Amino acid sequence: MAKDNSAKMLSSILVIGGTGMIGQHLVTASLDAGHPTAVLVRPATADADAGKAKLIEAFQSCGARLVYRFLPSEYGCDVELAEQMLEPARSILGAKRRVREAVRAAGIPHTIISSNWFQGFLLPRAGNPEANGPPDNSVTIFGDGKLQVFFVNKKDMAAENLCSLDKLVSLCENKIGKTLKKIYVREEELVKKVQESPFPLNFQLAVVHATLVAGKAKLTEKTTTNGASSGERVEATELYLT
Repeated sequence: MAKDNSAKMLSSILVIGGTGMIGQHLVTASLDAGHPTAVLVRPATADADAGKAKLIEAFQSCGARLVYRFLPSEYGCDVELAEQMLEPARSILGAKRRVREAVRAAGIPHTIISSNWFQGFLLPRAGNPEANGPPDNSVTIFGDGKLQVFFVNKKDMAAENLCSLDKLVSLCENKIGKTLKKIYVREEELVKKVQESPFPLNFQLAVVHATLVAGKAKLTEKTTTNGASSGERVEATELYLT
């Protein structure tokens, strides 16, 4: 009888930020697939958050190994375009971009996945980070509502949905069975609001400006960088094809 060598084919997986919204799902998927899995977390995570401490215990009970260190995470748009964004997004995402540059300079093999907008954050608010929930009588539309961006289910980073605000509002109207009053916010009005709003709203609105209004993030293009130095770009779902 032939010896089963399938275990030798498993890859060792390190999940950075394993207790985060996306990281915890990646850890679970890796463990379920049988991969030797390490979870990189902030040293103070378990002490500061009881829920995350419980999550860490669950990971360890399933065989995960903890690695304590901090590295930044990113979402909303590709940080390579930070210089084209409004403050404070330019500075915040610029720092994250410098981490990428350091990884490339060190020649470390890597894959960077730009996760774009999380469905769970913007979809329930119809694209408005200030909204408390789904629109009922009126809806705010930044820009003209025509620009398409990617909304991603955090449980499946390969499932991207290309959608404009107009389309998103139309889906909301179909869901609630009535027409919403549209309140359009021109680009210059949004820029002013970014400049006048406190953190973190100003950061969120700056990313909204870059993605939903100015189109500087170009999320309709392939924005996943693969490789330490090649600069090759592929669409995220291609990373999971065999």
